[in-house]
This record gives sequence, C-alpha cells and structure tokens, in this order.
Amino acid sequence: MKKFLIILAVVCVIAVIIFIAVASCLDEDLDYSLPDEHADYTIMVYLNGSDLESECGMATDDVIEIVSADFPRERINVVIQTGGTEQWQNEYFTAESLARYLVIDDDLELLEELPAESMGESETLAEFINYCMENFPAEKFGLIMWNHGGGAVSGFGVDELFNYDGLTLAEIKEAFDNTYLPSYPLEFLGFDACLMANVETAYMAKDYARYLVASEELEPGYGWDYETWLSILGQYTQMTGAELGRAIADSFVDFYNNNDMEDEPTTLSVIDLTEVEAVVEALEGLIEVADISRVNYQAIAKSRSRTREFGMPSEYGGSTDMVDIVHLAEQFMDICPDEAEALIAAIINAVVHNALGKFVDNAGGLSLYFPYSAKEEVDERIDVYRSCGFSPRYIDYVAEFAAILTGTPLADLDVSDITPEQDESYFDIVIPPEELANIETIYFTAWVQEEDGYYTQIYEDSYVEIDESGKILTEFDGIITTINGEWACLYEIDSGEDYIRYAVPAYLNGQEVNLIVLYDDFNPEGKVIGAMPVYDPETGMAPKQMIKIKDGDVIQLLYYAERFYDIDDDSEPSEDDAIWYEGNEFTVEGELLVENWEVLEGIYLYGFTIVDLQGNVYYTDFIEVEFVEEY
Repeated sequence: MKKFLIILAVVCVIAVIIFIAVASCLDEDLDYSLPDEHADYTIMVYLNGSDLESECGMATDDVIEIVSADFPRERINVVIQTGGTEQWQNEYFTAESLARYLVIDDDLELLEELPAESMGESETLAEFINYCMENFPAEKFGLIMWNHGGGAVSGFGVDELFNYDGLTLAEIKEAFDNTYLPSYPLEFLGFDACLMANVETAYMAKDYARYLVASEELEPGYGWDYETWLSILGQYTQMTGAELGRAIADSFVDFYNNNDMEDEPTTLSVIDLTEVEAVVEALEGLIEVADISRVNYQAIAKSRSRTREFGMPSEYGGSTDMVDIVHLAEQFMDICPDEAEALIAAIINAVVHNALGKFVDNAGGLSLYFPYSAKEEVDERIDVYRSCGFSPRYIDYVAEFAAILTGTPLADLDVSDITPEQDESYFDIVIPPEELANIETIYFTAWVQEEDGYYTQIYEDSYVEIDESGKILTEFDGIITTINGEWACLYEIDSGEDYIRYAVPAYLNGQEVNLIVLYDDFNPEGKVIGAMPVYDPETGMAPKQMIKIKDGDVIQLLYYAERFYDIDDDSEPSEDDAIWYEGNEFTVEGELLVENWEVLEGIYLYGFTIVDLQGNVYYTDFIEVEFVEEY
C-alpha cells in the first residue's frame, strides 16, 4: 500500500565504498561479462524529480514504497539516482548534486555524490547504467525512468535545474549505445511516465532491452505501486521481464481501483521488443496501400480523426497527437482491410500484457504519433520526429499528410449565410452532401452576449444527426451546465460505451487546469473527478498528476469568447476578436455540485460550428434569441 502521510524515515548511512570495476570509455563499444558472484536482479531507478517532487513530493512517496518493499536485498539490488528537482520533499536528498543510493534493509545507503549534471543529458543516463552494471552485477537488469513523458516527439523527462532539459528518443538511444546494453540487454525497460508505450520508443529500445513496460495514456501522479511489485519479485526472483511486467502493470491498475481513484484512466502494457520489427513492417504495409497520392486525404483524415487519442486533448490545453495503433487500424478497415488486420495481428503478438483501468476504451497497448489535432505545432514536431530513428517511410508519410493538413483549404466551406431552422427545441441546417466529405465534426453551439460586445460560449454539443440529404438536426432545450452555480461550457475529451469525460477550463488556486467532469452510470448528473494541469507546449510534456479538489481550494472558471461580425460589416478582424476570460472566483466547500440550469435573462446566439478535415473552423449564421425574465 502507498503511504501518503508517512514521513520518510530512512537513515542514510554515508559510506565510502571502493569498487574494482571494469574501466568504461563512452567512446568505445563495451562488452559485459557477468561475474560468478551476482544477484538475480539489479533494478536501476533514474529518478528525475522535477516539479512532481518539488511541488508534490511524488518521488519521495515512491522511494518510501521501494524501501518498504519486502524483497531479499542480497538477491535483488535497487539502485536509485536522484536529480532534476529544485527541492526534495525530504531531509535526506539534496538538490545541489546528483546522488546514488542503494536500498539496504529498511534504509538507503548513500553510495556517492556527483557534481550537478542535467538528467536530460544522454551522458548522465549512460554513466548511471554503466555504474550499476559494473558495481551491482546481476543475471537480469531493469531500468526504470521516472518523471514526465511526452510521447514519441517530446520523449522523457524535464530537469528543473537545467532549463527543463529532457531526453528525446534519439538521446536515449545515444545513451544506450554508450553502455553495456548492446552486449547485455536489459530484461525490461520501464517508464514510470506518461505516454511512453509507443511504437517509436519500442523500436528505439529493441536492441537494448527484451521488454518495455509503459503507459499509452497519462499516468496518475502516484505512478507505479513499487511496494507491491517489488515484494512479488522478492518471492519469485527469477521472473522474466514479461512476468515482472505483468506484476507491475496489474498492481498499478489495482492500486487506483482499490484506493478510490478508479475514475482516473489507467493503462500499462508490456511489449515484447523482439516483435516490434514485425509491427513496423505491418505499419509500412498499411501506409503503402493507404498512400495519400492514391487514397484521398479526406478518407485518411477521417480515419485519423476517429481514432482514440491519448493525453486528454481539450479546447484549452493542447494535444500530443499520440493515437492507439489498433484503433487506428480499425478505422482504416474500409481503405485497406487486409493490411489493417495484419497490423492488428502484429500488435497482438507484440503486446504480451495490457492492463486497463475502468474508464479506458480502445487502448491496444501501443500508440503512434500521427499529427492532426495539434495543427499549430506540427511543423516543429515533424522536424524533431525525423531525428527519433523510426521508420523513414512512415515519417515521410505523416510529413506529407501534415503538409496538406496545414496547407491551403481543400474546399470552400463558407456556411456563414446558412441560417439554422428552428422547430421548438430542434434546430437544423442543410449542408450539400458533396461538402460533407470534407467535414470532420459539426457542433451545435450557444453563446451569450456580454456588455463589451463579446459573445461567450456556454454550450457545445457534437451529438447531431445527419441524413443522406445533408440535413443536420440537433436538439437544445436551453439547459446548460453549471458547477457550483457558475456556467460551465463542457468540451468533450473522450467517451466509451458507458462513460463520457469533459474538460472545463479553469484556474485552481491560480494554476491553469482543466476540471474533468465524468458522466457514467454511477454519475448520470455528472461529477467533477479532479483537475488536470494544462499541457506545457514549452517542454512538450503532458501533465502527470490528477489534482484532487479539496475544501478551501479557490476555483475560477474560464470562458471562450468571440466578437462576431455581420456578413456586410467592413470591420477588419483583429487578434482580440477571440479571447479567454475569467469568471467569478468561488471557494470549495464539500463536493463540487454539477447541475443543469435554464439560461438566464439575456441575448443568445444559437448556431452550428463546423470543423473541416484540416482543422479549419466555420460558423453558420446564428439565430438570435432573447430571454426576458418573467415577473
């Protein structure tokens, strides 16, 4: 069990230990020879604390679990390297230097302190791996990289002390190349980080490890359940990477399900890295048939737009463009069914175990970068993506796709002169069927007029019916959502057969977040399950921790607003025409209350928002409705 309130009670015994080690030179190939005396496992923990530690103490929590685990210290070595954070939330670790510790009995033994270096440098990682393999020989080695994860493009980790430096996949490969791993691979490579169960990471690691243990989705901040899986390893010290990976994955999901955090989406998969080449071959086979020059962009973009995306993309917070490969292949069934089935079969062979939480659908165990949602960042990301060492054919494919995505609009979808028809609470418009082929999503939206000429968005819903004639029909009865009495516009994040999650932009105690609202069978009226910090475009890292809302927290909802112009208006658009502004502050007392309210007195605009397959946004004409309070 995790010990949330326990103070780190370890006595660091400072000792000087002289090792007779094999000399290592980072510029030469290194051959590893296992000595006669060796442990069963050496687990290397590359603990880059960053803001997860300085703000929340999450690395300290996991160290407590490691020390508390029940495993034979003489047969299993756990070596931890600390760094990367401005402040450790315990009195034993220092932020002034790198430090290495060995877990002994119920304590930590300080092995050595080193000058401060970036945890985002390949040399720092390589030296730690070589140090562990030389000084703590074992039949099997596991490396756990602990911190933020950003997927295939952004890679792993941010170091608070060195300008948020992180490790791209190319830099991790460079580190591995300069270690003993090419001659003596890891039994498993684990990422206790978000979004790292992707085929690009698996492909990078295939020559250096037998198994990859990582998450497709965001990981909750408490991360892995170290005490449980290390104790299991202590009972069965000869476990393979697949067997240990299963224990890590199952204990991870079970921990959140058993500690009143089952609302958080959890994924952790175990990938056999000997099968990754076959996955890449199947992927290349699919894109060869679904070539953009022979299959039109619209068909491919529609398939991509329907695919499960990880990282909780929202209107206010960004997207990682990491998508599930199995679900992507399913969307390509109409385009190239044989190749899609071959890709799914390859994924099934590669993913030896896939643990999923309660609210996760369409997560097959491996994800892939496919640019689409983060259109404004695609050029920069493609440049970085080319350096990751993944399939050049696939990278060229998505680069060609991205060029069309960001290029000249393929069709003129000017619908500004189409006025919705209203029949009581039903609204409809008619779009010519030939134009529907270039449309990704159609929303019904409602806006309220503000005193400064802006209109604030208070409602958005993509549940519309479309018939063969191009008629689009939806229902809106003037009921909107409120949170503690404040209007809240809900932006859909993801949905499954029996749940749907929305994001509501807000400030939580001054921090930019998305409040996460869940609707399911147990919460038909909606429930705020927590807050996710906003994706950081500077570092490329997705948020790791779901913040629980507690009494005394101060919340301020954020609202998107625009100025609208008549068709005949000659006014020049400006950057100030679209803004986010702050609502009223309120202090939390008890559980947040999600309610449905009728719209208040005011002037409203009802209409449709259309998003095409290149991410361009169009508005129909609006119906103006005025509500007057009756006395």
